[in-house]
Amino acid sequence: MRVMQPAVLVGPYDWDASLLPRAEFEARIKEALGKIAGQGLVGLVVYGNKIDNAALAYLTNFTPKLDSAFALVTPDGSVRLHSSGSPQMMVNAQRLTWVDGVKPLRDAGKHIAEWAEALPPGSLGLWTTDAMPADLLPRLAAALPARPLRDVGSALDPLLRPKSPLALGLMRAACGVLAASSAALRQSFQRGASARDAAVAAEEAAVQAGAQDVRVLASLAKGGTPTAIDYPESAKLDPLLAYIAVRRAGYWAEGSLILSAAPNATLTRTQEALATMIAKAKPGIKVAELAQVARDKLGGLAIHPAARRPVTGIGLSLVESEAEMGGVEILEAGRVYSLRAGAHASDSDNALLSAMIEPRAGRAELLWSSLA
Repeated sequence: MRVMQPAVLVGPYDWDASLLPRAEFEARIKEALGKIAGQGLVGLVVYGNKIDNAALAYLTNFTPKLDSAFALVTPDGSVRLHSSGSPQMMVNAQRLTWVDGVKPLRDAGKHIAEWAEALPPGSLGLWTTDAMPADLLPRLAAALPARPLRDVGSALDPLLRPKSPLALGLMRAACGVLAASSAALRQSFQRGASARDAAVAAEEAAVQAGAQDVRVLASLAKGGTPTAIDYPESAKLDPLLAYIAVRRAGYWAEGSLILSAAPNATLTRTQEALATMIAKAKPGIKVAELAQVARDKLGGLAIHPAARRPVTGIGLSLVESEAEMGGVEILEAGRVYSLRAGAHASDSDNALLSAMIEPRAGRAELLWSSLA
C-alpha cells in the first residue's frame, strides 16, 4: 500500500554491523554480479531515492534521507557511493553505510562517466530505472555516449524477494515494532481518544520501539477507509479503521486493523476470511485460492478496494516487485507476505484486516495479525 511519504527521512538509519555485517552485503553483491555475468556488462549502476531504495539498501544499507543516491559497482565487487547533500553532510551520510568514502552527488552523469573511465569498453547495467525521474535516464545516456545502458531489473529484482536468515530476523523485529504501535493505537482508542490522538499514540510507540519510519492512516469518519489525518479532529470514531506501516533496519512491516466497542456482521465475516486465509497459507498455494476462500467467508459482501490484491510481498519495500504483472501468484518459502481481507457494505460500514506471514514447512508462521 502506498502511503504519504515524509519530505525528509529523519529516523535512525545508521548502519549497524551487529544487525547486518559487511559480509552479508559482500555476499549480496557477489550474487548480484553473478546474475548479470556473461551479459557483456562492465559495471552496475544502482539508483535509489527516499521513496524507492530497496535495491540500494540491499547492496549498501544506504537509504537517502534527502533526495537520491547512486551506488557504482565494478565486476570485482568494489563500490563507490554518491549521495545528495553538501560535502559537509557526507560525514553523516557515511554513517548510513559500510561503503567507505561516500561522495556528494552533484551531476550524476558526470560522476558516472568519470567512474567508468577506469572500466574496460562495454555496457553498464542499471538497476531501479523505474524509480528515476523522467529526465534522468536521458541525461545519463547523453553523458555516456560510448557506453550502452541496459536495465537489469528483471534479472536482479528477484534477489530482493527471498530473505536470508538475518533478513528474516530483522523482519520479525519490524513486526515487533508493528505490534507495539498497534497496541498503543488500541489502548488509546479504549481510553476514549480521538482518531487523531490514537494515530499519534501509535506513531510515538513505533518511534520509541526503534522505527526508522512510521506511517499511520485512520478513518476520517465512522467506519471509513483509512487515510492521512491532517486536521485537528477531536471526536472519537467507532468503528475506527487504521493502517500502520513501520520500518526497522531497512525492513518493513504493515498492518490493517479495526477498533470497535461492538462487533458487527461486516467485521465478523472479515475476521473469518482472514483467519481462513492464514490457516490455508503455505508454500505452493495459489493466491487465487486464498482469495476465493476469503470471498466465500465474506458471504456476498463486496471486496474492499484496498483488499482486491489480497497478498503482497514485503521486505525492503512495502510492495515488492513480482515476476507476474498481476502480483504474487503462488506463495514461496523464504519470503514474507502481507495478507489482506476486506469488505465494503457502505461508506460507513467497512472492514480491513491483515496479517504478516512467512510460509514454511507446509504452514505459515504468523509474524503479526490484527486478529491477535
